[in-house]
Amino acid sequence: MSGIVAVLASVSTGTALAQAQRPADPVYSVISPIGENTVKLIEMAPRLDTLSNKTVCMVSNSAFKVNITMPAIAKSLQAKYPSLKIVPYTEMATAYSGSNWEAKPGEYKTKGCDAVVTGNGG
Repeated sequence: MSGIVAVLASVSTGTALAQAQRPADPVYSVISPIGENTVKLIEMAPRLDTLSNKTVCMVSNSAFKVNITMPAIAKSLQAKYPSLKIVPYTEMATAYSGSNWEAKPGEYKTKGCDAVVTGNGG
C-alpha cells in the first residue's frame, strides 16, 4: 500500500501564554485514521478441492455485458473441467433480486449448487 496517511494532531499548551512561558514538552493529541473494527469476523466456508463432477451456479449482478461475460466464464470453466455442470445465470435470480438474502442459500441448494460464480467484470 503506498500513499500518504494524514494524522490530525494538535498541540495543547494550556492557556495562551507568552512564548517564553510555554512548557518545554508540549502535549499532543492524535486521532488514528485507521478506525476501529466494527464487523464481527467469521470463518470462511471450506473451499472445494476441485470443480470436477460439481455444479456451479452462475449468478448475475446485472452489470456491463453480463450476456457476454457469464457465458464466457462458464465456457472457460467447462473447458478445464469437462464433467462440470453449469446452471446458467438466466436460470438463477440476480444478485440484486430483492432483500431476502436469507433465502439465497436455499435457492442455491435447490439448484444443486456446489459453488457460485457471481458478479461481472463491469
